[in-house]
Amino acid sequence: MKKARNIETIGVIGVGRVGAALACILKECGYQVTVVTRKKLEGDTIVINKNKIKAVALELMCNEADIIFITTPDGIIGETVKKLMKYKLTGKCIFHMSGSLGSNVLSPLKKREAFIGSLHPLQSFATVEQAIDNLPGSYFTYEGDMDVIGEVEQLVKKLRGTLKILDSPDIKSLYHVGACLVSNYLIALAKLGTECLCTAGFDEQEAKEALLPLMQGTLNNIAKNSLAQALTGPVSRGDLQVVENHVRILSKELPHIERAYCELTPILAEIALEKGDISEKDCKEILRITG
Repeated sequence: MKKARNIETIGVIGVGRVGAALACILKECGYQVTVVTRKKLEGDTIVINKNKIKAVALELMCNEADIIFITTPDGIIGETVKKLMKYKLTGKCIFHMSGSLGSNVLSPLKKREAFIGSLHPLQSFATVEQAIDNLPGSYFTYEGDMDVIGEVEQLVKKLRGTLKILDSPDIKSLYHVGACLVSNYLIALAKLGTECLCTAGFDEQEAKEALLPLMQGTLNNIAKNSLAQALTGPVSRGDLQVVENHVRILSKELPHIERAYCELTPILAEIALEKGDISEKDCKEILRITG
């Protein structure tokens, strides 16, 4: 493995939520940062969280940047690769930040003698401001050329993050599913819970205010305990009557939520069984009720 180079200049292609936050934070870390964006002309300055960052032509970025990050939507990465193929990239690190795509989407750039990789922050970015707050300290997954792992480690350390190396581009989709389930689908669960409370008499804002501390408490439990130990509620207690009542009321009032409830409850039952909180008989009965 080669000795890591000292990285000084970083280019960011695309200044959406992730790109803008990355450019801002790296600037604050002391790097020279430039951006390529359709929204600004060459030589213009963009201001992100009071940081002034220069917009440049792609050719200039390719000449000057040690590392170039592609932070465009997944569907545009291929188009960006075609544009980069026009320039000499010998020794440059080209990383994309897609969670679902592997480094192989950048493979054509190997012909231009570039190092390629995927460096993905395992984090949620609803706005640029929240992205700036959330990005430092996150887990980062890397998959790609190991000759530049030293440079990757430097960057992640600067971002106060934790680095996890993935073995192959083929595993990226499965990794991304896991991330989506606990992030995006948490919103789906919040929506379903809100619907239940609204049907019970809350307005939407009241429901949100009531449920958020409960959700945060559950996250705190997960942070401090195993997943099994963090589980609470009627399934963990083997309270079959409560589960049966849940299915009955959902069938009557909110049948579209009943399906989600009956799909997820057996997973909780298996966790409770493995932990020893419920018996095999109770687990089978829960499966029958929700089947």
